[in-house]
Amino acid sequence: MPLSRVVENFDPRKTRFDVVIIDEASQSDVMALVAFYLGKTVVVVGDHEQVSPSAVGQEIAVVQNLIDQFLKGIPNADLYDGQTSVYDLARQSFGDTIRLVEHFRCVTDIIQFSNDLSYDGDIKPLRDASRVVLKPHTIPYRIEGSTRDGKVNRREAEVIASLALAALEQPEYQKNEFGEPTSFGAVSLIGEEQALEIDRLLRTYIPPSLYEQHRLLCGTPAQFQGDERDVMFLSVVDTPTGTPLPFRDQQMFKQRYNVAASRARDQMWVVHSLNVHTDLRGGDLRRRLIEHAQDPTVLLRAYDEKERKTESPFERDVLKRLVRAGYQVTPQWKVGARRIDLVVEGSGRRLAVECDGDRFHPLEKLGEDMERQAVLERLGWIFVRIRGSVFFRDSERAMQPVFDRLRELDIEPCAVELSGPAPITSATELTDRITRRAEQIREEWNGKAPNRGEPQEEGGDSTPAFLH
Repeated sequence: MPLSRVVENFDPRKTRFDVVIIDEASQSDVMALVAFYLGKTVVVVGDHEQVSPSAVGQEIAVVQNLIDQFLKGIPNADLYDGQTSVYDLARQSFGDTIRLVEHFRCVTDIIQFSNDLSYDGDIKPLRDASRVVLKPHTIPYRIEGSTRDGKVNRREAEVIASLALAALEQPEYQKNEFGEPTSFGAVSLIGEEQALEIDRLLRTYIPPSLYEQHRLLCGTPAQFQGDERDVMFLSVVDTPTGTPLPFRDQQMFKQRYNVAASRARDQMWVVHSLNVHTDLRGGDLRRRLIEHAQDPTVLLRAYDEKERKTESPFERDVLKRLVRAGYQVTPQWKVGARRIDLVVEGSGRRLAVECDGDRFHPLEKLGEDMERQAVLERLGWIFVRIRGSVFFRDSERAMQPVFDRLRELDIEPCAVELSGPAPITSATELTDRITRRAEQIREEWNGKAPNRGEPQEEGGDSTPAFLH
């Protein structure tokens, strides 16, 4: 429950829990300490690289006087100023932390920006991107001729709203991998005014039922913290001034960008009005984000170069036997930051084959391999393992459990060669279709379209009724 309900429901003089867990603690200010009082043991969950309390409207001098008056002798008293999160207070008081590094939300292309920005590349993404239909996963969309009115870039807001509407018309954006309506979000990187403008436009042209069905939400990074959407639109808001913009790399903005760029599960659009080479300096957060959207593999290649490519004779022998049997096999299959020795596919199913016992999988590392397997099994992977000692003594006997498991899974030889569900169209064609349709929508809004009821170009859907 939220802290307000904690205060309403529990009398701290009488109520004590064995364990109290405070979630999203990096967003909570000193008032969350009331929950600490209720627990014999307290678990504080948060991330100091995400958005922290801002203490908007708070009188700093008044707070400092209260600290001086009432917190004499309290360790780290100056941290109880309303601008320090309860997570940071806990870090100061408790010492060591347990860091979780396995990431299940975003596909690798998306999360790699935050991974490099805030986590020194330590995050291990585990989403299997081959099953995500929406590609490319990151899309930069530059706008010419926009202007900024305070914290509102109306041109960017209009473009984001039209792109969202255009995407809602496409069949690829109707359902996510779980068969649920694809969810959408839009986040402003400067203030909530831009988010409110985007929201106003979307609510003008989308009926409430559809808005709720696709869980549309427009807000700031702080409002999205702890939340996620299948598709996110990021509005940079800033516009060119003729000279490079003031450098932006402050910790406050770093936290905002980290949160904003890690909310999309499947696809992230970065909508901006800037030329990265003339409007932004190298290392600027805006430039880093836009360049990542342009080519997310730049960071991935940098990390991949650190990984030693391994070629095991044992794996090659197993691969040959499977291929000769007619199966479709992919070696060194990447699942985020993990690799599977061999993956056999067919009939929409997959079997992971791990080859144990050679110099790449010695017995000393069997425990690590089994832990990795357990993580991937939670994601739905099915494994079979082959011991090198058995294979080199009797390869037929060693391979038999593999073929038995393939039959149990109805993975047949000569299966259709797919690395995942076949997308309806190529990634480029899908993106082009959305951007073309978005331009048509904006023309309709501005009264330039000759016929609002005219269907899309060949291959597209007719304009849905709610746009008429």
